[in-house]
Amino acid sequence: MKKDLLSFTCIDRFLDKDSLENLQGKILNASYKPASDAKGAHYGYEHHFNINHFKNDPLLKKIKDTFFIPDNLKPFEIRAHLRHNTAEPLPHRDSHGDRECFSFLLYIKGDHLLYNGTGFYGFDKKLFAYIGFAENRAIFFNAGRIYHTDLQALGESSPRYSLNVFYGPPLDKK
Repeated sequence: MKKDLLSFTCIDRFLDKDSLENLQGKILNASYKPASDAKGAHYGYEHHFNINHFKNDPLLKKIKDTFFIPDNLKPFEIRAHLRHNTAEPLPHRDSHGDRECFSFLLYIKGDHLLYNGTGFYGFDKKLFAYIGFAENRAIFFNAGRIYHTDLQALGESSPRYSLNVFYGPPLDKK
């Protein structure tokens, strides 16, 4: 994917109504554990799904076809997140070893608020773009190169649920 390093794609109404409701049920009933960054800052809760349970899931095909994901990128981690970070923005890049990391983010449940969304930072580490929260809004971006964070600490927000699917090249089996 030879796109601008700071680009992302956003699509509203990503899933049909029944598919969204089915996914909302799975995510709202998942068991969550506290999540923290490498520095120990608590930023919410997460549930790790077994990737094998999604092997033939039509959601992965829809993501691949909608965002034109090349064959050399494969899903390697799927997580549900529950966020309500009102303390401070925590800009970060997603790191998975040496593997380049792209992220599919789907807003699942929460109040339709700007600050429930996601902010993106430029190379100067200043906020350059943001996407407000709306249920069933999908975003795809290079999460290993673009600093990003939830915006909940910057204004009116509420708890929000999202689904993250991380893509990267397959690991070399030596």
